[in-house]
Amino acid sequence: MNPNATQRLRRVSAVLAIAWAVLFFGLSLAAKTEIELRPKPPIAPLALRTGHWIVQWASESALEAGVRVGDRVLSLDGQPADAYFSRHLLELQDGVANRYAFERRDGSRVELELLPLAPGERRPFYGLVVDAGFPLVGVVYLAAGVLVWLLRPLQAGSWAFLLFCSTMAAGLFGAGWTRGPAWDLQWINLPVIGATALHLFTTYPIEPGWVVRRPGARAVVYGVALLLGVLAYIDGFVPVPPGIWRTAASLFPIVAGLLTLGSLAAERGRLGKGALRDRTDVVLLGAGLSFLPMLGAALAQLLLRITLPWAAAFLWCFLFPLAVAYGILRRQLFDIRGVARSSVAYGFATVLVTGLFALLITSADAAFARVNINARSAWFSVVFLFLAILALNPLRDRLQGFVDDWFDRDRRSYRRAVREISEAMVSMLSIKEIVDRILVAVTDTMGVDHAMVLIANDDDRALRPVATRGDWVDPALAVELTSDHPVARQLWIRRSILARESFDDEPDAEIREACRDVFDTLEVELLVPILYGTELMGVIAVGRKLSGERLDAPDRGLLRTLSNQSAIAIENAKAYDEIAQLNETLEARVEDRTQELRFAQQQLMQAEKMKSLGQLVAGVAHELNNPIGFVHANIQLIDEYVQKITGPDATPEEVARAREALTRLISRSKEGTERVKQIVQDLRSFSRMDQAELQEVDLHEELDRTIGLMEPHCKDCIAVERDYGELPRVRCFSGQLNQVFLNLLMNACDAIEGKGTIRIRTGSTDGGVRLEFSDDGSGIPPDTLNRIFDPFFTTKPVGKGTGLGLSISHGIVERHGGTLSVESEPGRGTTFTLDLPLDAEPGAA
Repeated sequence: MNPNATQRLRRVSAVLAIAWAVLFFGLSLAAKTEIELRPKPPIAPLALRTGHWIVQWASESALEAGVRVGDRVLSLDGQPADAYFSRHLLELQDGVANRYAFERRDGSRVELELLPLAPGERRPFYGLVVDAGFPLVGVVYLAAGVLVWLLRPLQAGSWAFLLFCSTMAAGLFGAGWTRGPAWDLQWINLPVIGATALHLFTTYPIEPGWVVRRPGARAVVYGVALLLGVLAYIDGFVPVPPGIWRTAASLFPIVAGLLTLGSLAAERGRLGKGALRDRTDVVLLGAGLSFLPMLGAALAQLLLRITLPWAAAFLWCFLFPLAVAYGILRRQLFDIRGVARSSVAYGFATVLVTGLFALLITSADAAFARVNINARSAWFSVVFLFLAILALNPLRDRLQGFVDDWFDRDRRSYRRAVREISEAMVSMLSIKEIVDRILVAVTDTMGVDHAMVLIANDDDRALRPVATRGDWVDPALAVELTSDHPVARQLWIRRSILARESFDDEPDAEIREACRDVFDTLEVELLVPILYGTELMGVIAVGRKLSGERLDAPDRGLLRTLSNQSAIAIENAKAYDEIAQLNETLEARVEDRTQELRFAQQQLMQAEKMKSLGQLVAGVAHELNNPIGFVHANIQLIDEYVQKITGPDATPEEVARAREALTRLISRSKEGTERVKQIVQDLRSFSRMDQAELQEVDLHEELDRTIGLMEPHCKDCIAVERDYGELPRVRCFSGQLNQVFLNLLMNACDAIEGKGTIRIRTGSTDGGVRLEFSDDGSGIPPDTLNRIFDPFFTTKPVGKGTGLGLSISHGIVERHGGTLSVESEPGRGTTFTLDLPLDAEPGAA
C-alpha cells in the first residue's frame, strides 16, 4: 500500500476508534444515571456467555430467602435471564416482589420471590467496581492510547496501541450496562477487542514472520470480528439457536488474546538476547500479570461455575497500557538486572556496617558495665557515638569504594580503551591497521562475539566488508550495501546508531523488511556509521555480547567514540595515500624536467652555478624548514582537536569547530608537502637539519654556522654583532635549534629597513643558558605582540611569510624544556630571549 494512503487510513481509523470509545462513555453515563433512579435487582449476576448468568453478589434479604453466590439465574418473572437483564430490567417496581428461577451447582432448580433494592441503595463491593472502577480504568486506557498516538503519530505500534486502548476503554465504560440497545452494542465491541489485541501483539514489540508473509492477515481478523459482532448484535433474529453468536463473541477476545500471546512467546524464543527481547519480555510479563488472573477466574466461572471476583481483576489492568506506552515512547528499558545487583551489593554493605556498629555499641556497653562506668549519661553517649562513627567511617568508605569500583569496572575499562585507541590512531596511516584496531576494541573491550567493518568504495560508494573478527557465515561476508540501499540512506540521514527495531516505525513494508534483512543476514545487533562531515565513509557492524547482556548506553557511547576517531583516522590515511601518490608523480615529473634541462645547464659557468647554489641554500633554509615545521605543528593541532572531539564534555558546537579546523590543517599540510617536493633535490645541502638525535654541541658554533648562511640575506647593510659569553656545552637537537636561530635572524633582517644592527648575546644562567637576539628594526605593535606565536599569524605582506616561523620556534624551545619570550617597542626594535636547560627533556623530539 502507498505510504500516504496508509497514513490516511491510520488517521481515519484512529479518529473513529476514539469516537467509538467516547460514544460508549456518553451512553454509559446516561444509562447508569437512569438505572440509579430505578429499583435494582437484589443480586449482581455476570454472564460470560448467553444463558449463563452467575450470581456474584446477593443482598442480605436475598441470602435470607435462599439465594447462594454461584447460582445460575435462569429466568425472572418468566422471562429468560438474557432478555430480562438486557431489555426488561427497568420494569422492576419498588416494593413489588419478582419471581426468580435459579439452578444450583448440583443441578437442582429453585424458584424464589425477591424484592428489588430501593432506588439509591447501592450494592457494596461489586457496585463500586462496576460503577466507578471500570470507567476509571477505561479512562486510563483511552488517555494512554491518545497520548502515544499524539507523540508518535507515524508509528505502526502507536496506531495498533490506540485501537486496542479505544476498544478496551469502550468495553470498560459499558461494563455495567444491563438494558436496551446499549447492552447490544457491547456484543459488537467484544470481538473487536480480540482483533485489536491481535493487531497490537503482532506489531509491537515485534512483527512475527507469519504476519510479514501474509500482510492481509490482520484485515481478515478484523473482518471476522466485525462479522461476528454484527451476528451477536442481531442474535435471536436469525434462524439459529439463540445465544450461539453471543457466546462466540464472548469467547473470541479470550481465544484471540491467548493465541496472540502464544505466538509472541514463540517469536521471543527465536530472538537472541538484546533490547528487542527485553521489550518482548516486558510485554509478555505485563500482559500475563494484567489479564491471565482475570481470564483464569472468568474461565473458572464459565466452565466450573467457581465464583471468583474476576471483575475486580480489571482494576489493576491499567498497568498494562502504561507499561506499553512507556516502551513505545522511550524505546529503551531500564537495566533491571544491573540495578538489582547494585542494590543488593549496597544493601549488603549497609547491613555489614550497621551490624559492626551495633556490635561495637553492645560490646562497649557490656565492657563499661563491668568497670562500673555510667554509659547512660547524655554526654557520654554523644561522645561515644561520635568516636564509633569515626572508627567505622574508614571501613564504610572502603566498602563504598569497592562497590563503586566493582560496578564501574566496565566504564573504567571503556575509558582506558578510548585513551589507548586515541593514542594509537593518531599515528596510523593504513586503513587496514585502523579497522583491525576497531575490531579489537569492539570484540575484546566490549566482549562482542563478532564484528565487521564495511568501508565505502571510492568509485561507486558501495559499502563492502574489509575486515572481520569472529565467526561469520558466507552470506554475511558477501553483503554489499549500495549508496541507495535503505540502510545506507538511513545511516547517512539519521547519523546515529541503528538497531533492528529502529525500522519498526517505517510505514513502507518493503523498505522495513529490506532493512531488517541486513541485520538478519549479518546477525548483528547494531550498525554504527563512520561519518566524516557529510560523507558516510563506512559502517561498524556489531554482534551480540558473549555475556548475553544487551548493548547499553556505555557500549553505545564507546561505539560512537570509535566511529568518530576512526572517521578522522581513515580520512588521514586516505589523505596520506593521496599525498604519497602525488609525491610519486611529482618526483617523476621533476626527474623528467631535470633530464631535459641537464644539457642546457652544462653550458653554465662554474661561478654562476656556485652563486645560484648559494642562493638556493639560503632559500632552502627558510622554504624547507617552514613547511616541515608547520606540517609538524599541524599534527600537534590535529592531535589536540581529536582530543577535544573525543572528550566527554565536548559539545556539538565544539565538535563542529574542531572538524572545520581539522579540514583546514590537512589542506595546509598538503600545500607544505608539495612545496617540499619541489626543492627535494637541493635538500641534501642542509641535511643536518633532519638530525633527530640528542647530542652535546657548542651553541656558539651553531650560531656562527647559521649566521654564515644568513650573510646573503643581510644585504651588506645589516651588521651582526656577537656578544658571546662563557657557555657550557648543551645536550640538545642541534638541527632544530639551528632552525630557531635561522627564523629569529631572518625575522630580524626583515624588520630592518635600510641599515641596522642585529646583536646576539649569550651567557650562562642557573642550570642553563640564555641567548638574546636584538634588532633595531621597526618593532612590533602592542596590539599584536601577544599573537606573534600563534600559527599562521604574520605582519609581513602577502607572499612574504607563512606566519609559522615563530610558532614553530616556540614549539621547539618548549619541547627542549626552555622558554622563548619577546620584548618590543615600536620604532626602537625587538628582543627575543631564549632560555634553554643544559640537557633537553626526554620528551623533546
